[in-house]
Amino acid sequence: MADDELTERERYWFDHLKAAQERNITLVEYAAEQGLKVKELYNRKSRFIKKGLMRSSVVAKDFVSVRKEMSSHCCVLLANGVRVEFGSSLTDRVIREILISASRLP
Repeated sequence: MADDELTERERYWFDHLKAAQERNITLVEYAAEQGLKVKELYNRKSRFIKKGLMRSSVVAKDFVSVRKEMSSHCCVLLANGVRVEFGSSLTDRVIREILISASRLP
């Protein structure tokens, strides 16, 4: 669908969205200035994006890649002031024994 095939109502919203874009202001600001409902502007923009008449203002460069990794490092500070650090995978039983022994230290 080309933008010259818009209905009168679609053209109305399309022109408002283009005006906000050309002025380089947010839709929130534009809606307040024009007395429009911001939700309606965003809904219409979404429709135009889906129809291929507008591009999303969010581009891939706005995102960063995040990779979550499990840490194998653990640090425990006991009430007696002893600090115990684990740097590798241990069973629950071994960790329990280490913590009990460390908690008995003066």
